[in-house]
Amino acid sequence: MNWLDKIAKKRLEGLEAHPELNSDKFAEKMSALYFAIVLLIVAILILLFWYDTEHFEIWIFPGR
Repeated sequence: MNWLDKIAKKRLEGLEAHPELNSDKFAEKMSALYFAIVLLIVAILILLFWYDTEHFEIWIFPGR
C-alpha cells in the first residue's frame, strides 16, 4: 500500500469517527472563532496604542 493511500485511509477513518468535523455548523463555529480572535487582537492593539500615547515614559511602539 502506498503511503498516500495510508494517509487518505487514516483521514477518512477520522472523518467517519467524527462527522461533526465535516458539517456546516463546524465551519460556522470556526469562522466565529476566527472572528473573535481577530477582534481580540485588534482590541489589544488599540489599547496598546492608547497606552503608548498617554504614557510617554514607556515606549511600546519604537520610533518616536
